[in-house]
Amino acid sequence: IRAGCIHYSRIAPAYWRDRLMRIQSMGLNAIQTYVPWNFHEETRGEYDFEGSRDLVHFLNLAQDLGLLVVLRAGPYMCGE
Repeated sequence: IRAGCIHYSRIAPAYWRDRLMRIQSMGLNAIQTYVPWNFHEETRGEYDFEGSRDLVHFLNLAQDLGLLVVLRAGPYMCGE
């Protein structure tokens, strides 16, 4: 496994496929991404997975390109 990190929450959805293809073109076969919970639940008890927050769409794009995904769920992300 050769993975690169990508933060879908920091990229406009229109560019997701392009960025994933760039990762793939570098010879990587996997991505690592955070699921920043505060991005999907800005108001307590109200969850948003639509539009720019459509995690399933992002994961499906990765799958369509044959990329493995290491999903890092958490209440926040630490952009190291």
